[in-house]
Amino acid sequence: MTSLLVFTDLDGTLLDHHTYRFDAAQSALLSLKTFSIPCIINTSKTFSELIPLRKELNHQDPFIVENGSAVYIPKHLALPIDETLEDCGDYWLKSFGPKRARLIQLTDGQQDNYTFKRFSNMTWQELMAITGLSETNAKQAMQREFTEPMVWTDSNLALTAFRNHLDQFDVQIQKGGRFSHLMGKHCDKANAMLWLKEVYAQQNEDVITVALGDGENDVGMLSQADIPVVIRSPVHAPPEIPNRSDAWLSDAYGPEGWAQSINLILNKQGIL
Repeated sequence: MTSLLVFTDLDGTLLDHHTYRFDAAQSALLSLKTFSIPCIINTSKTFSELIPLRKELNHQDPFIVENGSAVYIPKHLALPIDETLEDCGDYWLKSFGPKRARLIQLTDGQQDNYTFKRFSNMTWQELMAITGLSETNAKQAMQREFTEPMVWTDSNLALTAFRNHLDQFDVQIQKGGRFSHLMGKHCDKANAMLWLKEVYAQQNEDVITVALGDGENDVGMLSQADIPVVIRSPVHAPPEIPNRSDAWLSDAYGPEGWAQSINLILNKQGIL
């Protein structure tokens, strides 16, 4: 039996880039629920940021946090998992790298050698000033578990040297828009997606993965998906997906493009 598994980025994809609303996607989200197709959030956001958002979305499926650092699986799904996971209340937790405390410890002595400022050295007021986030959202964004963002103000040459130093500890630095993120070497949106695919494949042998994203940090996930969908952005050009001439590009932007793409996939699969 063939089953679909949808993996989606949030900001600029399921959520509007400017308003963070998802109204345009609600009917397509309902279609996925109706046909029991899991819609797995795969985002850079933290667990704390996702809990209120999942309530708004009425989201019941697994979700991937902090750019592929960890997967949270709601216990009520009773998915077949053949490894020991961490017990986190209502969820089972699979992490792919060290906890945040270890990342802080590894970089504690490095501020004499390089110029950077980590989240752990900032106040939420400073983060609000840098990002424009509200007080609540800034506090939630700082509640990280597996990554440590930093403002890097040193040279690219110094960043390469720092990366080489951290490599021996299996830690990488992913450069984002505003921040450079310290994280485990194996933390990656694509790795987390493929791990969950294997979990679902124990129930249905033939699992087709759909991935939707709009940014550079979605490229790995998109390149590893069976059906990669690039969602058009109002603020930047679509990312290139290497070696994938079959990648879709939505006509509309953000959640509207997301909904159009989901409906088209459901039609092509003979579901709608």
